[in-house]
Amino acid sequence: MGTGKTLSLFLIYTLSICCSNLLFSQPKNFKLGKGPVVIKKTTSTIQIDGLLEDSTWIYLDYHTGFYQSYPYDTGNANTQTWFALCHDDKFIYAGIICENRNNQKPFVINNLKRDFSVNTNDAVVLSLSPYMDGQNGFSFGVTPYNAQREGEIQNGGVYGVTTAWDQVWFSETHISEKYWFAELKIPFSSIRFVPGMKNWTFNVSRFDLRNNEVSNYTKVPRLFNVSSLVFADTMKWEKPIEKKFFNGVFVPYISNASIQQTKNSSIINRPSIGFDGKLGITPSLNLDVTVNPDFAQVDVDQQQINLSRYSLFFPERRQFFIENSDLFANFGFRQIRPFFSRRIGLSPSRENIPIEYGLRLSGKYGNDLRLGLMNVTTGTDASKGAIATNYTVAALQKKVLEASNVGLILVHDQRIEQNKNDYNSVIGTEFNFLTPDNTWWGKAFVQKSFYPGLTSEKGYAHASFLLYKILGWQFMWNHEYVSKYFQARTGFVPRVDNYDPTTGSIVKMDYWRLEPEFKRIYYPNSKLINSYSAYIYNSSYFDSAYDPTESLLAGGTEIKFQNSAYVHLTAYQVYYRLFLPFSPVKLNGGGYLNGEHQWEGFNVTFGTNSRKPFAFFGEVDFGGYFLDGIKQEYTANFTYRVPGLGRRKIPRLYLTGNIKHVDMNLRDSGSYSVDLLGLKADYSLSTTTYLIGYWQLNAQSKLMNINVRFQWRYRPMSDVFLVYSQNWDKTQLTPNANAEIWQYGGRSLALKLNYWF
Repeated sequence: MGTGKTLSLFLIYTLSICCSNLLFSQPKNFKLGKGPVVIKKTTSTIQIDGLLEDSTWIYLDYHTGFYQSYPYDTGNANTQTWFALCHDDKFIYAGIICENRNNQKPFVINNLKRDFSVNTNDAVVLSLSPYMDGQNGFSFGVTPYNAQREGEIQNGGVYGVTTAWDQVWFSETHISEKYWFAELKIPFSSIRFVPGMKNWTFNVSRFDLRNNEVSNYTKVPRLFNVSSLVFADTMKWEKPIEKKFFNGVFVPYISNASIQQTKNSSIINRPSIGFDGKLGITPSLNLDVTVNPDFAQVDVDQQQINLSRYSLFFPERRQFFIENSDLFANFGFRQIRPFFSRRIGLSPSRENIPIEYGLRLSGKYGNDLRLGLMNVTTGTDASKGAIATNYTVAALQKKVLEASNVGLILVHDQRIEQNKNDYNSVIGTEFNFLTPDNTWWGKAFVQKSFYPGLTSEKGYAHASFLLYKILGWQFMWNHEYVSKYFQARTGFVPRVDNYDPTTGSIVKMDYWRLEPEFKRIYYPNSKLINSYSAYIYNSSYFDSAYDPTESLLAGGTEIKFQNSAYVHLTAYQVYYRLFLPFSPVKLNGGGYLNGEHQWEGFNVTFGTNSRKPFAFFGEVDFGGYFLDGIKQEYTANFTYRVPGLGRRKIPRLYLTGNIKHVDMNLRDSGSYSVDLLGLKADYSLSTTTYLIGYWQLNAQSKLMNINVRFQWRYRPMSDVFLVYSQNWDKTQLTPNANAEIWQYGGRSLALKLNYWF
C-alpha cells in the first residue's frame, strides 16, 4: 500500500474517532454497544473500586443515548451517561460512567446519608424488574460520593420508590475531571426473581441536578415518575439464571434502654435480646421471622397539628413490616385501610407494646402471582392498656392484563386473654388498573367486616378511583362508602368513629364521599416557565340520607418554573354540618360548636429552587372559620446544605426546619393560636456513620421533645445505635393555675447492637 493511501486512511480513521468523541463525548477505552441490552456472564474477578479498570469492563458493550425527561421530554439528554451490565454466579454488576459537565459547579448533594432523595441529590439509579409484570421491582442508586439508596418499586412505580426497604449490596464511586464513575455489585440473594427467566425489564436514570436535567435510558414522559415500570426496557439474559441461591439471614440483637420517667425517680434499665431472620423459600418468596423485636433505633414521628375531628395517619418505620409492605398495606384507600401495621405493637399514644413473635411469608410465586401471610402476637402491658392479641393477615394478588392485578385480603385479630368471641375480621377484594402507557390508573374494591353480633347484610365498605392523565389534561374521580357497622380494628378507617365530647363516647356514622378533579396543563416554549395549570376540585361527604356533612370546593392555578421553583394559588369554599359537638381547640369557658357553618378562603403556596444550598417552602392560608370567625395559617419549611469543607468539599451537614403557626378568632368564643416547631440536623461522618438530632415543639399537644441518634454501620446491614430522647410536658403548677410551664416528662438512653449473618 502506498504512503499516500496509508496516510489518507489514517486521516479518515483519526477524523472518525474525533467526530465520535465530539458526538458522544465518549470516555476512552470503552466501546459503544448497539442493539438490545444483553447481560453477559463474566468469569473474571471484578474489584469494586469505582475505577472500572478491570478487564471485564474494558471489553463489555456500553449503552448510551439517554432521553431527557426534565425540564423537557422532547429530546436527547445534554449530559451524557453510559452503562454496562454483566453477572457472575453470585452477583449482578453495573458499571456506569457519568459525564461531569460544568464541573466548576459543586454537585447538588445534601450529605452522605443512606436513602437520599433523588429530587434533591445528583445521582444515578438502576431500576430492575425481574417479574415483567409492570408492577414490582427494585431500585439501586448512588451519588457521586457513594451514598447509597435502595428501595422497592411498588404499584408500578407510579409514586416512586419505597426506600425503607434495606438489603446488602455494594458500590464504589470515583470522580475525575471529565466523568464520575459508579460500580454496583448486587447479590442475587438480595433481590427476588423467578429462575430461568430469559428477560427482565430495567431502566437507568440520571439525576444531573447541577445542570437541571433528569434523563433516562428508556424514555419516560415528564408527566410520570422515572421509576414507572411500564416504560422500562428489556434486558436479555445471554444465559438465564437457573440456580436457586440460598437466601438465609440471621440478625440477632442486644439492647438496653435506661429510662427515667420523672425527674426524681430512679433510672430503670430494660435489657433486651431477640432476633430477626430471613429465609428464602424460593428466589422470589421470603420467610421473615422476628422474636422479641426491638425498635429503639426507629426514627421518631414528625409531630402534626390536628384541627380536624378525626385521627391522623403516621407512616410505618419498623423494618419487620417494610418489605413487600404494599402487598398488605395498600389494600383499600388512605382512609379505608383494612390493615395498618402500626396497630400492631404500638399503643394509641404511640408507645411500644411488646411483640412476642412474628412470622411473615411474602413474595412472588411465578411471574403472575404475589402472596403474603403474616402472623404476629403481642403481649400484655396494663400500664398502656395493651391486651395480648394475635394478628393474622393473608393477601393475594394475581396479574391480569399487561400491568394490572386483582387482589384478595383477610385481616383477623383475636384477643388472647379475653372471651374467645372478642375478634374482628375484614375480607376484601380489589382491582388495580394500570394501562401500559400510564394514561389510565385506577382502583375499585369491596370490603366486609365480621365480628360478634354482625349480620351478613351489614358492615360493608366500597370505593372506586380513576385517573386519566395525558399531556395537557388530567381528570380524577373518586367515590367512597363506609357503613357505620364496618369495623377494622387492625386497620385505619378514622371517619366512621365520631367523638362526642359531651359524653366521652364514640358515635358510629356511615358516610359517602365524592371527589372529582379537572386540571388543564400548559407547557409553553419558555426559558423561565416549565408549565402552568388551572384546576377545579371538590371533596364532599354525605350521611346515609345523602345529606351533605362536609364539603370543600377549590379552584386555582399553579406555575412551575424551569429552575424547580413554583407558586400555587387557590381559592376555596368550605361547608360543615356538625352533627355532634366539636371544637378545634379547647374553648375558653368550655362549650362546643354545633350546627351549619360555611366560609371562604385563599391559599398561597410557593417553593424556591430546590437545587440551591438554601431552599424554602412557604404556605399562607387565610379566610373565614367557624362562628363567622377568621383563621390565618402560616407554614414555613427550609433546607440548608452546609457547604463542604476540605479539599474535596464534601457536604456532610444538612439542616431542615419547619414552622407552623395558626391564629383563630372565633368571635365571642375567643382568640387562639397554635404553634408547631421542628429543627433537624443531619451530620454524616461518612457514608456509613451518621449523627442525627431532632427537636420538636407541639403547642397543641403540649409536648416538646429532643431525639439524638448515632448510627454506625460497621459492616453491611450490621449497626450500632445509640439513641437519647427526652420529653417535656406543658402543665399547670396547681389545678386552678392560669399559667402553664414546661415540666420534665421523662428521658431515655438506648444502646442497640445487631449483626447481619
